[in-house]
Amino acid sequence: MAGKIQNRRNVRVVCGAPANLVSPRGSVKGTCRNLSLGGLFFVGGSLPIGQTVELTIELPEVGAVQGLGEIRYHHDYPEGQGMGIRFIRLADGHVQILRRYVLGRA
Repeated sequence: MAGKIQNRRNVRVVCGAPANLVSPRGSVKGTCRNLSLGGLFFVGGSLPIGQTVELTIELPEVGAVQGLGEIRYHHDYPEGQGMGIRFIRLADGHVQILRRYVLGRA
């Protein structure tokens, strides 16, 4: 079977970087499984769909990305339970850090 066609606005890359989410329910540490300019998939727990979270992703070689995200869906992978998160807002200058990381691996 040929490779899957990605019907996405943004290129998604495999990541594996440590990530942290902070919500009204507390802090959740985990891993960014994959990443795009529009969001990420976080493995390490589950928060309610629609919940807004503060997020930090420690990207190797380029630095940390911080901002706000919204939980969009849940999914279980062999390495654990996780959530798709859409970026709502990134801290000043962090869009460029994210862009450098993603485009450097696409």
